[in-house]
Amino acid sequence: MIILLFLGCSQLVMAENADSTELQPRFALTYTGELQTDFKTTSQVNLLQLHAELPLSRSLSFQATSLSVASTHDELLFENMMGYSDLDAYDKSFALQKAGLQWRINDRHTLFAGVRCMDEDYFCSDGLSLYTSPSSGHFPVLSCNYFVPTYPFAAMGLHYVYETDPLCLQASVYNGTASQGFTGRDNIFRICPKDDGIFALAQAEYRYRDSRYFLGASLYNDYEYDIYFDGEELQEEPLGRKTYPTAWAYAEQSLSSRCMVIAAYGHSFSSDDLLRNYYGLGAQYALGKVQFGFYSDYVRMLGVDEWDTEFVCNIDLNDYLSVKPVLHILNCDSKTQCIGLLRLTVNLNN
Repeated sequence: MIILLFLGCSQLVMAENADSTELQPRFALTYTGELQTDFKTTSQVNLLQLHAELPLSRSLSFQATSLSVASTHDELLFENMMGYSDLDAYDKSFALQKAGLQWRINDRHTLFAGVRCMDEDYFCSDGLSLYTSPSSGHFPVLSCNYFVPTYPFAAMGLHYVYETDPLCLQASVYNGTASQGFTGRDNIFRICPKDDGIFALAQAEYRYRDSRYFLGASLYNDYEYDIYFDGEELQEEPLGRKTYPTAWAYAEQSLSSRCMVIAAYGHSFSSDDLLRNYYGLGAQYALGKVQFGFYSDYVRMLGVDEWDTEFVCNIDLNDYLSVKPVLHILNCDSKTQCIGLLRLTVNLNN
């Protein structure tokens, strides 16, 4: 009897400890500093991300993430269409990337409501995360054609996830115009589908052993405009609402425990979009705490062809610190330029 009582008390104490751990607030800080050079001049970009998760119950929590960007330059070292660093952005202090409530309905279903950036959920797989090109962080068939919530912008929305093994399904709907500010039309908390349109997207992920396969699609609904010059002034006249469909697919195929290849494709179905197709191909090799990789992507926009081939090496020095030297070989409108990056990342959390 005494033994049973002791076991019962032990289980109660363990459950209370688990609950207290579950309800403990979590905080994280990530600093990323990057030196950029065209081997004639240099520039620097600094990114500070702050994250907080405050549990309100065992299934409900408030989550918030902000970012601050500071750079030493206003223009790219090489003028191209897609850029070469996913850190490049206008200087900003404590811009919201996430602020809302997350409800973990059960082990498989999760729902989030509030301000969110789609980079949190889409195109953020382990394979694509190695690279520094903006195109591998959010495919340009979305980010170049529509004003969607990708870094450094965000928007009000709903995000749903269904996760089981080996399948993960997610779907999101956002206010159609992303922003960073807090006033007027540039209000990150703004919900106005009538004026801003609606952006909806969904993606399926299938896992097989160490390989992952992704298939996604989106619909962007907004006004279509007739743009013309009236004398010397540019005029826009709304013609009515139009829906712009887009689809993408990419695969991270494992060849061994150390080696993987990546293939990506994105397509816009609207003939009015500036960028219709995106192609990407890459490979990675892991050796201990060091990852080597290359990624080459191609786009054509406004009659201009652009290739970006990236060679990258990521070195995890410890659990908190990593360094990443990168070389981009860019070819845009028949002009070629090499850009070197040296990125340092510091991760701190409780």
